[in-house]
Amino acid sequence: MLVETQAIVLRTQRFGDTSIVATLYTQQFGKCAVLAKGARTPGSAQGVALEVPNHIRVAFYRKPRREVFLVRFAETVERFHQIRTSMERMATALFVVESILLTQELEEPNPVLYALLLQALRGTEQSSSFSVSIAIAFLLRLARLLGFAIPIDRDTAWNSQQTYVLHPQDGAFKIATRHDNGGIFFSGSEIALLSTLSHLPLEAASSVEVPPSSSLSLLRRLIAYLEHHLERRLVFRSLELWTVGSEI
Repeated sequence: MLVETQAIVLRTQRFGDTSIVATLYTQQFGKCAVLAKGARTPGSAQGVALEVPNHIRVAFYRKPRREVFLVRFAETVERFHQIRTSMERMATALFVVESILLTQELEEPNPVLYALLLQALRGTEQSSSFSVSIAIAFLLRLARLLGFAIPIDRDTAWNSQQTYVLHPQDGAFKIATRHDNGGIFFSGSEIALLSTLSHLPLEAASSVEVPPSSSLSLLRRLIAYLEHHLERRLVFRSLELWTVGSEI
């Protein structure tokens, strides 16, 4: 059956001499893999459209028990030109699409998550600073949509000089002691920062400064939280861009 939907390009891989297999997160069908024949030939409009992290309109032949669907056409809706001009913006964009790639199963549609992903990419495109804050805010919202929100009470006064520990199985922060093992540790100021980012509109997250010294560490700790609940390791290749950026 030929279907048409909007989608975000999550990943592309070469297939043969001239074709591409792309993993998409579609508005109607969730995560799907599609084959675009001839997309690598010079001047191919499909090849231009099927670039990470483009927002596209795509039609493909969706058949039961098929893992890869054949593309009829793909065209660009938004190419996010500003994202491509900044390493930090590109790192943020690749991180949020990789979050979907690693946590979502094939053909499990979630229109709310699709809208959140598109909102994160548009916010990154428009950000003038601190786009890493969007990546952190996105992970907080992703955890909530997956059913295991990080328990941050916005009315709690977190002591910036205090260290807290979160044991994911307990679902609560508590003051850390020397006997705590296996938990995820945060300073009070970091929890206050997470609280702010979790309650601000996502598109406004880039207005919140995250200290460069703790941004990558915060992302890694939030990933560890997701790993506990998903019961599998999540390997984010996009983190390498944050590492490179922090060394420049």
